[in-house]
Amino acid sequence: MANSQWSRAMTAVTHALTLNSFPPGPPMQHYLYLIPDTDLGIEFSPLGQVPRRNEALVKKVIMEGIHDSLEYRVTAKMPGHGYKVQESGFLLSVSHSVGASDLTWGMWTIVLVGINEYVQAYPGYDFQFAIRKFPDEDIEGYVIGAGFAMTRTTRVRV
Repeated sequence: MANSQWSRAMTAVTHALTLNSFPPGPPMQHYLYLIPDTDLGIEFSPLGQVPRRNEALVKKVIMEGIHDSLEYRVTAKMPGHGYKVQESGFLLSVSHSVGASDLTWGMWTIVLVGINEYVQAYPGYDFQFAIRKFPDEDIEGYVIGAGFAMTRTTRVRV
């Protein structure tokens, strides 16, 4: 991707990262976030709250994911093994589901913006998510990918 294209895309993503449209309070057990101006939604399910989680590290991992996804054509399909990024004990992972539609790098970039909004709304919560596509006003939609964002801790046995 040309440097100026990447810069414009990153500016748009950074602007989108300042939005927040999740309800206040602790996260609901299942929350479907419909991504504005797309046919995509993210169904979030919290896995638990991690005391003293490093939120700057979480943001760094999400931004790294966005940076990586911008290296691909928006229509390029995600690889069969999916995508994961880990930094100092925080892991973000996604895999695509085989079905009627493929998860693309462009979709993943948009989903990462939604994931960032969730993390800002509910700091300290690890979660799993399903990426849903809602074509042609289909109320149910279908899953095109799933993943998780979680803190991994190392325990020392004495």
